[in-house]
Amino acid sequence: MKKIYETNEWKGRGSGKHYYHNEYRQEDDKVVKYKCHRGKNFDGNESEWVEDEKVVDSWDVDSPDMPDWLRNKL
Repeated sequence: MKKIYETNEWKGRGSGKHYYHNEYRQEDDKVVKYKCHRGKNFDGNESEWVEDEKVVDSWDVDSPDMPDWLRNKL
């Protein structure tokens, strides 16, 4: 896995501390877009940062559907 590009972080809507960014990673012969999230959970005593990510899109390395700006980063 090789990180190709990471977007600037943005704040989520609503109350609480939730932040998001996208990461584009090359995984073998695919480029995968992840939406990454980190949020602060309060359990009554202590705040804890929790992080997760999910796949939102992917392309084969030679796919004509991959955005040009992303292909130029390979």
